Amino acid sequence: MGFFTENEVETFDFGEAHIAELRFGLGPFYMLLDNVKILEKNSCNRDVRTMRTNGLTFRIIDPQIVAVIEEGCKIYNADGVLQQEIPDRVVEPEEYAGVCEQLEDAVIYELKKEDDVYVISIDGEEHAYTLKVKGNGDSEEWDRFMNLAEI
Repeated sequence: MGFFTENEVETFDFGEAHIAELRFGLGPFYMLLDNVKILEKNSCNRDVRTMRTNGLTFRIIDPQIVAVIEEGCKIYNADGVLQQEIPDRVVEPEEYAGVCEQLEDAVIYELKKEDDVYVISIDGEEHAYTLKVKGNGDSEEWDRFMNLAEI
């Protein structure tokens, strides 16, 4: 990889990033992402504007899964009358592999760090999830910078 940063998660904008691959559970936490914005304050960004990249590898160092939450929803009929309310559900560890598969090709809504916990909100095709992962840091690797307009 051409560029590498550690503990600079706040210098990226992961909103609308596309998940090409996701792995978590008993081993490492790893995401391969496309459409990640690299902010001006990133230590590798020599430009004076926000750039973007594809093929960014995001890792959490010494990950511990705090929670994987399948977000609930409210279902209304065409008249706006509530038909069903589905509550949030905590995903069990034995379901993690299936969640990883479901979330490939999904889009990240938000990725932020709160103290030593990474909170990742993901909009899947059928379900939305919030992943909370405690870690001792993060690393990001990618090959090139692209203009925001490049697809």
